[in-house]
Amino acid sequence: MLHALPTPSPTPVPAPHPDAGILVHTMSPTAVAVLLLLALVVDYMSVGPNSIRDRVAFVLAVPAIREGFDGSPLDQWTVQTASSGIEQLLDATGGAYIAGASINVILGALVGLLFVYVIGCMLPTKASKKLGRFATLTFPQSPLYRLNTRLWIAAILLGLMADLPGGTVGDVTRGCVDFLTGLVAGLPAWLFGAA
Repeated sequence: MLHALPTPSPTPVPAPHPDAGILVHTMSPTAVAVLLLLALVVDYMSVGPNSIRDRVAFVLAVPAIREGFDGSPLDQWTVQTASSGIEQLLDATGGAYIAGASINVILGALVGLLFVYVIGCMLPTKASKKLGRFATLTFPQSPLYRLNTRLWIAAILLGLMADLPGGTVGDVTRGCVDFLTGLVAGLPAWLFGAA
């Protein structure tokens, strides 16, 4: 005797993290612009060895993008576009059980996984003795006078969407981005007098 399988009901949308959507700016708009220009110049002009250059450019870029664009129309468009893409993929399953997955949680998980990838890229290669191949991840090298595309995609996505992951990974992601922001917030004023 055949029984009809119940149709999956959509997963309820979880409540956003209490800190999500609340950004207290630690830099002036001028300082954000100077920091973003500094990150672009460090990457574009290949200042320093490749491994250090990528790390410095990333550490400067993420806080600048977070401070300058979080909550902006660019941020909203990015989240909406990514959500639409995930929704199309879920709809393409033709009513399979996975089609009931929460788009917001999937998007947050993807951002969290991007953060984990970036941690692997930022770790020194010497850490591979204890952490294995994870610590040997790197951003691909770019030639002189070219921006490292993968680095900038990761920096833009983390800068705009660091508030989306939930759980422990989300807390660590937000904590690291906030730490980086506090770390480099005074740099524009110190270097160029941009308060």
